[in-house]
Amino acid sequence: MIEIVKNQLDVGLVSDRIEIVDFWRDRAGLRFDHLLPVARGHDQHRFDERGSVVKVNVRDSIAGDQRSGIEELLIARDGLEAPRRLTDPDGNRVAFVPTGTEGVTQIGVRIAVPERARSMAYYRDALGFEQESAARVRCGDSVVIFEERSEAPSGFAEAQRGWLYLTVQVKSCDEEVAVIEAAGGRVVVPPRNLGKVARIAMIQDPDGNLLEVSQRASLAGPLPDSP
Repeated sequence: MIEIVKNQLDVGLVSDRIEIVDFWRDRAGLRFDHLLPVARGHDQHRFDERGSVVKVNVRDSIAGDQRSGIEELLIARDGLEAPRRLTDPDGNRVAFVPTGTEGVTQIGVRIAVPERARSMAYYRDALGFEQESAARVRCGDSVVIFEERSEAPSGFAEAQRGWLYLTVQVKSCDEEVAVIEAAGGRVVVPPRNLGKVARIAMIQDPDGNLLEVSQRASLAGPLPDSP
């Protein structure tokens, strides 16, 4: 099992529409935390939801429209009687669901995959997520739900718009990446420091969906020096 230092997964999306920020703040009602300038022409608007960070990355331009298999963010709401579904300006889906729906007690992420058994095996055996059912794994308080469809995105290099990646916060980025790689994970961005804030790496699952492995200094302590 990955040694996590935060019990919630984070989720990130990318867009070239600034109005998408208004949707997540005003219509979805998530709590805006702060703006993080990532690079020239790339700002990350960070929203907090029950301990998870929803990262709305806005870029000046996007090269294409390739989407990942990540299809929907599910957010548990106590006292809700029925799901409430919304779609942002880029078509990204979010559903507020009664607590416990499909095992969601905090947040859940729905991923479309062409071979559910393969995806389940990877997230369970390579990442160490806990299998809860034939279609669901858990990492801390968050769940990942797999929906099998033959037309699900697979084999792409990187999503260009929409839901882009999940983030897991760990004690040691380098150690966890080495374990994941040895178990069959594909490292597409090796561990590197983002200043003194975090040390991150990007791992692809069997279909190309990204997991950011993040060692955040505020959670895990001082970062190792970059090689």
